[in-house]
Amino acid sequence: MNKGKKLINILSIACRAGKVISGEFVIEKTLAGRHNVKLILLAEDTTEATQARYEKLAEKNKILLRKTPLTKEELANCIGKENRAAAAVCDEGFCNAILKILDN
Repeated sequence: MNKGKKLINILSIACRAGKVISGEFVIEKTLAGRHNVKLILLAEDTTEATQARYEKLAEKNKILLRKTPLTKEELANCIGKENRAAAAVCDEGFCNAILKILDN
């Protein structure tokens, strides 16, 4: 199974467990409230401006950020949303599983 399919599977499970948030406003609001965001994931076709914005957010809040092999459409579909450039994982276990997929 390739990285993309593994990532879709684990993100789908994390989403059903209520451990994934998405949308720029929701992610920013969650980070501002010092909630439990562990990892920010970006779609591969995210614009440079959006990517830079999330990189600043991640750096400011000391959150891990990874670019995925998924398109915006694929990322959105696996979390049950539409047109998402980013998703945030709010669980250490799911974060570690995703990093293992992306970093290997």
